Amino acid sequence: MSGWIVFREIYLKVILSILFVIGAMLLLQSSLNHLKLRALVAEATSSRLQISAAAIEAAIIRADSLGFSIDEMSGLQDLIDRERARDPAIVQILIVSPIGLPVLASGSEEIPGDEQDQVMRRVLGSGDTITRLDVGPRLYTGRLLFDSSNAIMGAVILTIPTETFIYQSQRTFHRMTSAYLTIFGMVSVMIVPFIIFQFSSVRHAYQALAPGGQSAMLQPSPEADALRHAIAEGDAAYAAAQAEFDALLRDEISAQRGSPA
Repeated sequence: MSGWIVFREIYLKVILSILFVIGAMLLLQSSLNHLKLRALVAEATSSRLQISAAAIEAAIIRADSLGFSIDEMSGLQDLIDRERARDPAIVQILIVSPIGLPVLASGSEEIPGDEQDQVMRRVLGSGDTITRLDVGPRLYTGRLLFDSSNAIMGAVILTIPTETFIYQSQRTFHRMTSAYLTIFGMVSVMIVPFIIFQFSSVRHAYQALAPGGQSAMLQPSPEADALRHAIAEGDAAYAAAQAEFDALLRDEISAQRGSPA
């Protein structure tokens, strides 16, 4: 009984250790997936916003080919208003000059002062035609505008609150978390019989070598008692016959010594 208690503690420690490692791995993977999901959803949202930015860019390039500057283009304000109305999630569409000064805007929300320099550096200073900046509560998507001589004549910046796509990533994250919990539960159920089976040979060896196990193994059985009793009777009979033979042998020697020559 004491051996089983010892092995029950060993089983418990081994199972808990394995489950802890598996749980830590799943938790780490879940955290990494949460970050990846946010980045992927932000990228997908930015790509969708680039459709509106490309439509605005096409109108500006057409007007530039006719010799009009951005602030001289008729109908550009109506265009950016229509693009913002087409996607209610967009809170602002801003067209800026090459130095970051606003030229045209649609939407009541403006870029906060503590984010404005960061956004302008990312959009105008990175050298990338298409840019994306996630600052936490807002996602900014920028697109550079080039004139006929391939010089930068400004940029289109679209602003969208991140809560519009964070909800989607959270739903996906919750589904993945449920799947991980299911996996953890299935592993927990399968690991118990697996560990017991793997350690069964060790447990039997321990029970055989333990003092209590030896005494249990050496307990006499009825068959063993009968065999030992028969062996003892055989030994006794053999000893009696040997003693009788020795006595006869001594008598024979004595008789030979006492007879005349």
